[in-house]
Amino acid sequence: MPHSKQLIKLTASNYLATVIKFIVMIYLTREMFLQLPKESYGFWALLWSIFGYSVLLDLGFGVALQKKTSEVIEHQDWDSYNRTASTLFGTYFLLGFVIVLLTCLSAPFLHLLFVFEPETQTLYTQCFLFFGIGTGLIFPFGIFMEVLRGALCMQIRNRIEVLRDIANCIALVIALRMNADIRVLAIIVIASQCLANIAMYIAAKRALPQLRLSWRLYSPTKMVELMSFSLCAYVITISNLIVFRTDQIVISALAGVGLVAYYHVTTRLAEIFRLLCSQIHDVLAPMSSSFNAQQDKQALRQLLLRSQRFVCLIVVLLIVPAWFFVEDLLRIWLELNNQQTLWCARILLLNIAILVIYRNTTNQILLMCGYQKPLMWIGITECLANLILSCLLIQHLGIMGVALGTLIPNTVLAIFVSIPMTRKFTQISIWQIYKPLVIASLAVGLPFASGLLLFEQVTEGYNSLFHIIAVCVISAIPALLFAYKSYLSTSERHQLKHIISSLVPRRQLKL
Repeated sequence: MPHSKQLIKLTASNYLATVIKFIVMIYLTREMFLQLPKESYGFWALLWSIFGYSVLLDLGFGVALQKKTSEVIEHQDWDSYNRTASTLFGTYFLLGFVIVLLTCLSAPFLHLLFVFEPETQTLYTQCFLFFGIGTGLIFPFGIFMEVLRGALCMQIRNRIEVLRDIANCIALVIALRMNADIRVLAIIVIASQCLANIAMYIAAKRALPQLRLSWRLYSPTKMVELMSFSLCAYVITISNLIVFRTDQIVISALAGVGLVAYYHVTTRLAEIFRLLCSQIHDVLAPMSSSFNAQQDKQALRQLLLRSQRFVCLIVVLLIVPAWFFVEDLLRIWLELNNQQTLWCARILLLNIAILVIYRNTTNQILLMCGYQKPLMWIGITECLANLILSCLLIQHLGIMGVALGTLIPNTVLAIFVSIPMTRKFTQISIWQIYKPLVIASLAVGLPFASGLLLFEQVTEGYNSLFHIIAVCVISAIPALLFAYKSYLSTSERHQLKHIISSLVPRRQLKL
């Protein structure tokens, strides 16, 4: 399959899955936010932040396995690959045991680490134990998702994840309606992830029949060989976690668990925005690893430039309505009408826009092309700056200060580090890097925003999600026409026509 067609097909699959998961996430977040007590919801959000740190024990091997999977498809060295996969599975098994151990050791001290009501201590401690032990038990099976990604089997992975999310949502809503507490919710989440991991194992075996896992293939030599790449990827992962997960912990430690609930919903909005903007990134790493294995530098440069143009267009198309309707969305979705939460959400939206356009696109490709050490130092700098600024600004600006602590380092690093690196890799001018965003903003963002402002003049407020979607769709029509005429190249317009025609059923009307 041609690379551009494969890129479009896999990205489209990612978008379809993301839209479904996005709908599930919106509905589930509303159910949990409105039905759980605020402190319980805050503790639930805190659990996800804490056990998000279990990725720390990944040690960067997941990304290394993706890279090895892409390479083995090119080089067909299955003996070496099976030793690598078996070594990583065995290592993850031991790391899962570490998660269980750390959970059991830290559970009795939760009340000393976080601020919550004394009468809820037993409930939260048991919930913490269920969630942590379950996370440790399913931890080794996460490698099969990395295998599917490295083999460019995103469509299969997406189907499994969508089914998991729908089943998880149904079970959680039933539990909430039956007034179950968060201990039951934790068991449901772990059980659904366990079933999804089993399905991914079966899918990985079908996609790569030569894949074989065995304790006898465990090789310490392979571990040492992987460490030079995986340690850098590991530090980058840690840095990202500190940037995205530490905010809730900073707020709970310095301002109380109750405020985490308000910050968490703004991060939910930002996370949805990021998911919708960055689906192409999921495909970039394995494709760039494959190009790098073939030593095809020109294909890598073209992949980066085309991906960045695509991301610019998607970001502009999404941030305009998101920025415009964020106040109405928070009011309709969660019955929130708080100015600090509103501006916190807007700051995080802007942060994600800069991140996905000028940093994540480049990072996904450069990581697979030998740039892991510079990316590692960038990640360390960002997480330290983020942590220091968040702790300083929360004292004066509340949760909005924490959001600014995330935005400021990200913007500085994008302008002064990531963009110069992109310029050096692609050998193009600074203007050519900024050009896609400028054209997308003028040709797409401006008519889109004008349409929304026009509707605002003739509409007396928005009281339903359907009303907002209808206004967005109507206002987006001229913006999409401008994008088609002014932003897409002749070959891109031709490819788009081909994709649309392939989606239309080939039936002839018989008169």
